[in-house]
Formats: sequence, C-alpha cells, structure tokens
Amino acid sequence: MNRNREILIGSLCITLLAVALCVWNVFGNDVTICITAGCSLYQDFILGGISLWWLGAGVFSVLSLLALAGAATLGRSLAALALFGDVCLLLLMALTAPCVSCLVIAIFFALTYLSFRRAHFRQAHISQTVLPRSVLLWVWIALFTVNVGAVIRSQSAPWPIVEAGDNTTVRVFFSPSCPRCRDAVAILSGHVEVAFYPLAETESDTYKVAHMLRLLQTGANMAEALAGAQNAELLQGIAAWAPAMIWLRFRMLRNKAHIFSAGSQTVPFFEYHGMPDMLMRQSKPPPPCGDNRSQNTQDSTLPGELVLDNSCGANTPCLQ
Repeated sequence: MNRNREILIGSLCITLLAVALCVWNVFGNDVTICITAGCSLYQDFILGGISLWWLGAGVFSVLSLLALAGAATLGRSLAALALFGDVCLLLLMALTAPCVSCLVIAIFFALTYLSFRRAHFRQAHISQTVLPRSVLLWVWIALFTVNVGAVIRSQSAPWPIVEAGDNTTVRVFFSPSCPRCRDAVAILSGHVEVAFYPLAETESDTYKVAHMLRLLQTGANMAEALAGAQNAELLQGIAAWAPAMIWLRFRMLRNKAHIFSAGSQTVPFFEYHGMPDMLMRQSKPPPPCGDNRSQNTQDSTLPGELVLDNSCGANTPCLQ
C-alpha cells in the first residue's frame, strides 16, 4: 500500500468518537455533563436549519472518511475550516454563556486538526520537530481557556452564612460594619425566605463574621449574632491567617465579587429571585415580570416598611 494513502488510525479513532458524542447529544443523553446555562442555550441552536450537533456529526463523519482514505492534506484543510468554525462558536460562548458539552466537542475539533496536521507533514516528509506554529490553534487555545474560566467562575456561587432553603427568593448581601445592613438584618431575620450573604468592607468585618458563625452555632438568630459580633476580638499574627480564616475571607470575597458583577458596589444589596412572599402580601401592584431583580438603595415594600435611604461601600465608608 502506498504510504501516502495509508489509513490514518489516530485521526479515524478521534473522528469516530466525536461522531458518537454528537449523535448522543442529538438524541438527548440521559447522563448530562453540562453544568452551565449555556447547555440549554445551545442545545437546540440551529444554523442554516440544521442542529449544531447534526452539523458536527456530519463534519466529523466526512473527516473520518478522509482518515480512512489516508487523505491527510485534504483532511487537514477541512479540519482547519472546522476548527475556525469552532473558534467562532467559542467566541460566541465567551460573550454569552459557555456550554460544557460544546467545550468537550471543541477538544475533538482541536485534536482532529492536530492529528491531520501531523499526518500531512509526515506524508510530506517534513520533520515533526520543526513543525510551523499554527496561529489558528493558538487562537482556539486562548478562547477555550476563556470559556473554561467562565465555567469555573459560574460554579462559584455566593456563600450564605446560614444554609439557604430551596424556596429562598430574597438574598441580602450585608457588611457587619454597615448601620443600614444591621437595620435590614434586624427586620428581616426570621423570614424563612430570606438568605443572608456576608462580605467584608473593613478588616474587622472578617472577625465579626467569624464571631457570628460561632454565635449561630450556639442557636442565636441572625439579628442576635450580628449584634453580638460588633465587639469581636481582632486576631493577630498566625491566628488571623489560619486555614479557616483564609477560607472565610475567600468566601466573603466571592460574595463581594457577586455584587460587583451585578453592577453595584454598595451594601445592603438585595437580590430577588422570583416573587417574594413579602411582596405578595403588599397591596401595591407587583413589579415587572422577570427572573431576577436586584436593588441596593430604596425598597419601601419590605416588611415593616423598611426604607433603605443610605448604603455604604466603595467610596462611602461604613460608619460605626
């Protein structure tokens, strides 16, 4: 058999496995590997009247035939074109929401391109140690890394100081040193649909939240724990950076990053998911429909007619 027409075993195995995965996704696999909103967004995505999964299965099928025929040069060109299309999809996902299933298939596009590329240079008798760099592949790597980072970030959910229930509709982000935050916690404490998320506006907030955790473990409610933590002792030296304190700092930093990403830099910060029961009990017209609604300055519909006419954070210090 002519060496230039030998079966490309590596390329064939990669493409056949990719075809199987695409078809598996077309028929709605029962074992989902997706953990992001992008899966639902792109599961039924249509391009030119064809599902992306069927399109991927078709491209990999053609590439598998080329691998079977040993057509390395033609396979390399088609694989490069497919990788370019995947780069466009990765860019779209980076600007919207990443899809884990799509990222898995993206790896097969890159592996297929690399496999055909090496086979092409091998058939052309070019040394594998002096292969020219592929700009297309480096762009793919950069966008793939961005999407993987977005997946990891999407799984870093805010941390509630008390475990939130499945029916929680209101999230309250607060700082122990913020007077308005203490007012909000005092009024809202005891409402089972409210979850509290602490963050540190000052260094002392870290120790106050640590003291709150200890008080909550003894049976205190949120308002009692927050009030009792105001005179928390500041830790010094190694104790301030013990593993438990480092983990606490990270979780509160994650909470702070959440409100920053929502477009706010002040606390108290309220985030609504669905229609809170407290709003249903008011006689005022309901707010516009939507999945999420956040506010951080005024809300006169909360229990007790609490009016949050002040906030702190960013350039506004939290006065004691």
